[in-house]
Amino acid sequence: MGAEQSRVDLHDHETSSHIPTYITRVTSNFILALYNGIFYACIIIRPATVIKDGYTVYFFHFKGEAEVPSNCIIGNLWCLMNCEITYTDANGKKCTGRIIGTDQNNVDSNYDQPMNFFVYNCNQCEWVSFPYIFMTREQARLLCG
Repeated sequence: MGAEQSRVDLHDHETSSHIPTYITRVTSNFILALYNGIFYACIIIRPATVIKDGYTVYFFHFKGEAEVPSNCIIGNLWCLMNCEITYTDANGKKCTGRIIGTDQNNVDSNYDQPMNFFVYNCNQCEWVSFPYIFMTREQARLLCG
């Protein structure tokens, strides 16, 4: 028999505590949205009131709401696989790495918690919770090919 794989709790409790309580079905609303030239992790809260065809979103980076146009978002997070992203590590340092995996699949069992990405950086891999990733315009441009 092989060694039993231990289960690691990847739930980001700090981030979960900052998600506004009026948002339900959290993961169905996760996107990256453009703000000040950077695509930051956020949650769609409701349709925008000022920007036509836009969304009011909650940005994890600065823990606040803003309206964004619908043509400045990345909504399919699965397209980030094998892409270079920037993230903030556990020490608050900005790092760059390539997403090589995720802790979720298309099952509804994790609908109430942020997705975690397995990121390869400088010959090591680490788990990074969705709210801590972001993309520069250049990284996003490479994503769109």
